[in-house]
Amino acid sequence: MTLALLIIVCLLAALLFVAFCALVEMFHQLKQMREYLEIEDSPVLMDLGPVQGEAPSAVGLPAELDEARDALVLLLSNKCRTCFTLAAALQGRVRPRKLWVVVVPVLGDAAEFIDMFDLRGERVVVDVGERISGALGIDATPAAVLVRDGRLTKAHSVPSSRQMYAALPVEDGSDRPVTGAARG
Repeated sequence: MTLALLIIVCLLAALLFVAFCALVEMFHQLKQMREYLEIEDSPVLMDLGPVQGEAPSAVGLPAELDEARDALVLLLSNKCRTCFTLAAALQGRVRPRKLWVVVVPVLGDAAEFIDMFDLRGERVVVDVGERISGALGIDATPAAVLVRDGRLTKAHSVPSSRQMYAALPVEDGSDRPVTGAARG
């Protein structure tokens, strides 16, 4: 009886080991597929073209940003799924004071999107007629534009809420290294 139990335990241990090895291999293959398909959670730099170094108000953003030491302008559309995810991450929370949200209404107007995620406030702008995104030369959302010392400095895609929060300027004014955010 004891020998039979020992054999069963050994067989179960071997089966568990094989299952664990298969799980490790599956995660390794998933990582390889993500790398091959370039769907890693990393931002891609976007070219601001001739507006780089300009004041934010020159592209239709609020003049308040012309005086900002550091700010992040997040462009969200009411069409893309990642934009919905980012808006949901902001919903019901106090938005960081250095974050401005520009809603680009691709389908209809932005009212339903703004209501759905309660994106109201002084730092939320609706890009009517895509004037702001057009002036920035950004045709893909979600995107983030960094404003430093009252000037448009760089732009990048925002593939996840983790990257959105990583790209935010520090509230206390100190310059911490931003890990994972696009640099240029």
